[in-house]
Amino acid sequence: MSMSQEARVLVIDDEPFSREYFERILQRTAGEVKAVATGKEGLNAFKESSFDLVILDIRLPDGDGIAFLRQIKEINRLTPVIMVTAYGTVDNAVQAMKIGAFDFLTKPFEEQEKVLITVKNATYQGRLERENLLLRNRLQGRALFPDIIGRSPAMQKVFEVVKKGAEVDSHVLIQGESGTGKELIARAIHAGSLRSRSSFLAVDCGTLPENLLETTLFGYERGAFTGAVKTTKGYFEEADGGTLFLDEIGEASPSLQLRLLRALQEKEIVRVGGTRAYPVDVRVVMATNKDLQAEVVKGSFRKDLFYRINVIRIELPPLWQRREDIPALTAHFIERYTARMKKPRKEIHPKALQRLVNHDWPGNVRELQNVIERLVALKVGDTISERDVMENLTVLGGDDGSDLTAHPYEKAKALFERRYIETLVERFHGDLGRASHYARVHPATLYRKVKQYQIQR
Repeated sequence: MSMSQEARVLVIDDEPFSREYFERILQRTAGEVKAVATGKEGLNAFKESSFDLVILDIRLPDGDGIAFLRQIKEINRLTPVIMVTAYGTVDNAVQAMKIGAFDFLTKPFEEQEKVLITVKNATYQGRLERENLLLRNRLQGRALFPDIIGRSPAMQKVFEVVKKGAEVDSHVLIQGESGTGKELIARAIHAGSLRSRSSFLAVDCGTLPENLLETTLFGYERGAFTGAVKTTKGYFEEADGGTLFLDEIGEASPSLQLRLLRALQEKEIVRVGGTRAYPVDVRVVMATNKDLQAEVVKGSFRKDLFYRINVIRIELPPLWQRREDIPALTAHFIERYTARMKKPRKEIHPKALQRLVNHDWPGNVRELQNVIERLVALKVGDTISERDVMENLTVLGGDDGSDLTAHPYEKAKALFERRYIETLVERFHGDLGRASHYARVHPATLYRKVKQYQIQR
């Protein structure tokens, strides 16, 4: 019997004999074995390093092995876990298998060869699942983000975090301005995960009244309120085994935040008007356009809930910070809407495209999408002109940026700088030498800023 020398095994067992047993039989075959005596030590080791297999005792001095199993699976769902149990706790081991354990070994241990076969099979399955996921992502390539266009460095960083986040089962917090595509990112995470065969359900916490939001998420028992004529499951139960996306979580009330915290901590919910707890296996992805850390400081968002959901954080850049993506986004939306409306293919004039690039897009990608849809719907000719763009930017309430205090400091500073340079370049008819002399900046600095903001000379 042999195993790959690259296999790494974590043993969590409070009995010295068990730890020594696994170290002795696995060090010759598994490559590396780390043995610890408590669940806390095991979790710390698991967070700090990657393992191909975890062997976990069902009874530990600092907690229930099943509870530690849930935490391990929350950190990385792909890592196989073998439970170790005495004969008297086999029922608990079977329960553990239902929530993700690969198999269980009973004390006193059976023949060494049988133990090694179980270890080998678990390690093989774990690697196979990881390889399948990686292969699927490679085959999908950009298909993992079918509706997300982004060649800019900022978006490439987002894609990398999304890919890594899809491979584990931790909760995700997506932060970004309205219209940046937070739900698309959440769907990409779900599509690339092992939960992709199960449901993806989305709820906007900012649009539903509190009582309706509560029943939507947690369901209700018959007779819980007027009109509750039958027991109804909520989204937590409907998304069991899948992903639940909670948009605008920053709008959730304190009482709803508490219910969400309990659901995430206990992995069970109680329906409105009921007393029975129902187990749920749901990965939660939350999104907000608020700075939740600042909301915690102000006391409007629970600190414990923030820590629970802020495991993997994805910051989506506003469109004005990734202007180099606007040409590709424009082409994508033109193609989409000409096909959807069954219209002839349309071209966009270079000056019209430059206007789109120079626009501030306070509504981000959603605003750009609406502009292109309107242009495709109303334009009679084959070429979208600069005048067409300007008219539709005005119609859709394009922000002229006159009130810079409407923006955060960094954005306001960038908007002012770009408009200042635009006016400077226009005043000196594109002569950067004269413009730089007037502005008292080095010509190279001005040239770099013109290039950075893609200002037409």
